[in-house]
Order: sequence, then C-alpha cells, then structure tokens
Amino acid sequence: MGAPTVGMMSMERKVAVGVAALCVGSWVAGARTRLLGTRRRRAAFSTMARADGRVVEVDHRRPPGAEFGVIFFNGLGLPHEQWAWVREHLPENAACVGYNRPGHGLSSPLPNIGLEEQFRIVDELRGHYLDGLPLVLAGHSIGGYLAAAYAASRRDAELSHVVMVDPTIIADLQASLGLLPDGWTRQRLLMECLWAASGLNVLRPMTPVRELYAEEVKESFTAYHARPRVWATAYREYMAARTYPPVGKVAVPLHVVTALKGTRGVAHRASQERMLELSDLSSHHVREDADHMGVVAEETHAKTIAELIVSGGTA
Repeated sequence: MGAPTVGMMSMERKVAVGVAALCVGSWVAGARTRLLGTRRRRAAFSTMARADGRVVEVDHRRPPGAEFGVIFFNGLGLPHEQWAWVREHLPENAACVGYNRPGHGLSSPLPNIGLEEQFRIVDELRGHYLDGLPLVLAGHSIGGYLAAAYAASRRDAELSHVVMVDPTIIADLQASLGLLPDGWTRQRLLMECLWAASGLNVLRPMTPVRELYAEEVKESFTAYHARPRVWATAYREYMAARTYPPVGKVAVPLHVVTALKGTRGVAHRASQERMLELSDLSSHHVREDADHMGVVAEETHAKTIAELIVSGGTA
C-alpha cells in the first residue's frame, strides 16, 4: 500500500481538530452553565440548615391565613421545579414546600441516603415551614413511593391525604433486578453522568419534558442536569430503592394518578392499582393521554393534580 496522501492527512487533522474543539467547547459550555445555574439557584431558593451543619434546598411559601400545607417529593434525578405547574394552580390558602433530596441542587450530600434519614428531613421541613397545618403529601415516581412510605411511618402525624403520581412500585422494581429494564436504567444514569461531566448534555437538543415549562424553569432544569453530581446521586438513590421495603398501610385517604401513555397499558394500570390497597380510602385517577413525565410537566394534567391536593381529603 502506498503512503497516505497529503489530502488524507489533512482531512484526518481537520477531523481531529474538530473533535478537540467540540470537546473543549462542550466542557466550557457545561462549566459555564453549572456556574451560572448555581448562582441563579442560590438567588431563587433558600436553604434549611440542619443540626449537623448540612443544608437542604427548599422552595417554600406560607401565606398569611394558610389553611393547609403541601410537601412535594421529586422523581428520580428531578429538581423541585418539576412541580412548577402544580404549584401555579394551588390556591392562596395553600402553604407548600418543595425540596431537593441530599446531593441534589444546593442540598448537601449524605453518605447514607436510607429511608429513615429521608424521613427525618421531611420531619424537619414540616416543623420549620408547616408547623400546625394539616399536611398533604404529593410525590411523583420514586417520590410517590417516598410520600406514601412517609405517611405509613408517621401514622400519628396530622396528615390530610397522599397523592401518588405514577409512583414507582417497589415490588416491580425488585422483580426487574438483573433484567433489561434494570440494566437500562443503571446504564442511562451512568451515561447521563458522563454527558454532564463532558458538557455535551448542555449542547444536545432539549428533552421534551423541559419544553413543557416556562422559559425560566427550562433554564433551571438545564443547569440542574448539567451537574454530574445530580446523576451520580440519582444512581445511588436508584440502587438504594432496590432495597426499600414495600409501603405499609396508610391511615389517610390515598389518590393514585396513573399515566398510561407510552406504557403497556393493561399491565401498568394493574400494577398501579395494587397501591389502592394501601388505604381504606383510596381512589384511582387514570390519565390515558399523559406519559410518566408529562403527567406533572403538562399544565393540564398538573392542574388536575393540584385539584386532588386541594380536595382529596376524602377519597
């Protein structure tokens, strides 16, 4: 074979330079997005100090004359901004707290992210921001499990009702261990961590779920997901969730909101219906035109969830 031509070598150099420029450019874009995003997050949200010196990022409001409080539990790898549309449709007499779990956003990381520590954080949020108010718990995905599990563990608390939005079913998660869905989830979280570290996730097209929010929330989502720690923590949370126990009996009304779009409808619906057994006062709200993320992110569906939060004290 003959020696490479000058043209071929020039083309290889151009490709190499182009790849290097993309890598440097994406890394710079990622670093800039993270820096500006952290500044905006510190300006927009506050933190609750804990006894050990760690902090929890919160977005809270308690208007004069508040008649009840709401705590929102986020889905895996999602910030409290995911509840923006739901909060928008809550009435003026609603106090509410959105927070980021340890290791997410401005919240300090924790070496142990077990259930009891998660519940202690919620206890502290209640006492600090919602003391004296009847409480509604609303959670999406793994947050739906956490909301119900917290209610089951605090049966003597002044809880009004629980809204589980397309919740993670721990039994189904554990049944999938070692199978394709489990491997795909772990691989996706690790790949997102690498994409965030390289900055490439800032340059790629915006995911459809972000497009459903207002511009300010979209920017916050982008900066949030540009942090590798978010995805590393989400991976740890996913691995921890594989060991969580099933939810115990809940002593208050329970509402299960199920999104069927993009699922094996009959199987997913049947799986979600098993959650109705957790409470003697439970009801099922099926959204055939909503998918797992859109059931919170689309304003029309978020408005329905807000209505359940307000009026769901009897199922």
